[in-house]
Amino acid sequence: MMFAYLAATGAAILWGASFLLTKIVLTQLGPMSTAALRWGVAAIVLIAISAATTRGREVLRRALRHDVWSFVGLGLVGVGIFYALQNLALVYTTSIDVGLIMNGFPTLTAVLGVWLFGERLSRRAVGGVVIALLGVTFITLGGLTEANTVARSRLLGDALAVVATLVGSLYIVGGKRAVTTYDPLTVTALAGVFGALMLLPVAAWEGLTLRLSVGVWAALLGLALGSGAAANWLWWCAADRMPVSRAGVFLYITPVVSTILGVALLGEPLTAVTVAGAGFVLGGVMLVQT
Repeated sequence: MMFAYLAATGAAILWGASFLLTKIVLTQLGPMSTAALRWGVAAIVLIAISAATTRGREVLRRALRHDVWSFVGLGLVGVGIFYALQNLALVYTTSIDVGLIMNGFPTLTAVLGVWLFGERLSRRAVGGVVIALLGVTFITLGGLTEANTVARSRLLGDALAVVATLVGSLYIVGGKRAVTTYDPLTVTALAGVFGALMLLPVAAWEGLTLRLSVGVWAALLGLALGSGAAANWLWWCAADRMPVSRAGVFLYITPVVSTILGVALLGEPLTAVTVAGAGFVLGGVMLVQT
């Protein structure tokens, strides 16, 4: 169980750092190109590792033979749509807002568990869902105190982050089923491959280029190998060893990391409304988990 705790913590930290890294890459690449290159590199590395052994190759063949459409769906939802929305959100709003809003993952996962798996949600948990949603509303509307142009941009970005959080929760729930049959490396590799393939045509239309500065390439590799390949593999290792709802508690770390990096390295504003919204989100999510 200790490995599961460490894996979930590592994934949360890497995902928290991803918002800063994405902001850096977005200075020279569009949001779709960033997502496509990130997962293209990650998919190549993951498939190479998976296919390095006879057993790994056999598992990949079995997965493609029997569950290819499940992995196409995971790639579409958890890589293609999710990262497209997340990157678009980061174009319009701050990494702090995106990180805090996406802290609603555990709450939405709990709700989806009720809808899709018939799990029970206590009155305390229902109250937590409502409180967390109030927090997201605070964060989303917080930018309205700024100048009109900035406010509209930030509001759009926050709204995209809300939708991305819902899509990511669907990925977490759907992927939990996959790791009960296949190992986490196979699940991460195949979802990454299909997600990258779906993103490439849109990235080409956007104007995908490989002419990037050394710093941007370093950030992109950090996204691909750290916040992409390693973080997703660690997450599915944790989810394979404990309930998704318990693993979700570790996602509290993600907005803490994204907020610290956003304020310290990007100079992003941390307003009183955002802090209040974060308090509601954290409090609500904690109620859902108790």
